[in-house]
Amino acid sequence: IDESGTVLCAYTGDDKTGSWKAIKTSSSYAKDVLDVFLPAGYPHTVTADYMPYQIYDSLQAFSSSIAGLLSNRAVLQSLGVGDDAGSATGAVLLSVLQESTGRLATIVFAHRFGQAIEPECKYYRFLADLLNDSALLLDVLTPALPTYPKILALCAAGILRSLCGVAAGAAKASLSAHFAKNGNLAELNAKDGSQETVISLMGMLAGSLFVRVVEGRAAVWTWMFILVGIHLWTNYRAVRAVQMRSLNRQRAEIVVKEYQRSGRVLNPRDVARRESII
Repeated sequence: IDESGTVLCAYTGDDKTGSWKAIKTSSSYAKDVLDVFLPAGYPHTVTADYMPYQIYDSLQAFSSSIAGLLSNRAVLQSLGVGDDAGSATGAVLLSVLQESTGRLATIVFAHRFGQAIEPECKYYRFLADLLNDSALLLDVLTPALPTYPKILALCAAGILRSLCGVAAGAAKASLSAHFAKNGNLAELNAKDGSQETVISLMGMLAGSLFVRVVEGRAAVWTWMFILVGIHLWTNYRAVRAVQMRSLNRQRAEIVVKEYQRSGRVLNPRDVARRESII
């Protein structure tokens, strides 16, 4: 029996010989597929808010993958891909400048806000996608800009994307520690990586078809705003679904005020409903 109570194998015994024989149990293909992406013993080895969060998180990753392809195409256009006057050396130097500014921003952000992320992991998880979407919109804007504003826009997008990486990575680590119940944090992170890989592949496949039909500035901007809106809404729903069991300043204030008003101690679900993300 595994952690979820599912019978994995049954045995029969022979009283005369004292021997035991294993009987292979049947399992559905759907369960075998789910076992690849869900922690062992699901749902008993994770908190109740794990699945709602993962559903919305997968949806936001899918929309972000498609939006990312549109922004990548815009960046390639701004770097001169397909333009005879474009310089490969200039594109490389611009990429180096963008990467350098982004990495410096990563160091500064981690030093300045590193300790604040864990107690406010829901806020920073949502903030990370705000930063990422801002970077995507800047990328789409770059083909229409002259040289120097284009350089500034690409560097700003690189900085925003780097800040997103720090905030999202640290916030996800804190959320994973919240979801894990039976010391299965490492496995939970591994399965989360598998889920993200599949969703990203599906997003790239859909996006590859998408970018072939979305042409023209008006169409690109229209679909970017739609995809960014879906991305932010699903991410907001994801963090709203999380019911943290620890107290930060806001959650402590909610609990204390309710206790002073009615003498009732709120449970994590009630606190999550009243908690503000932004």
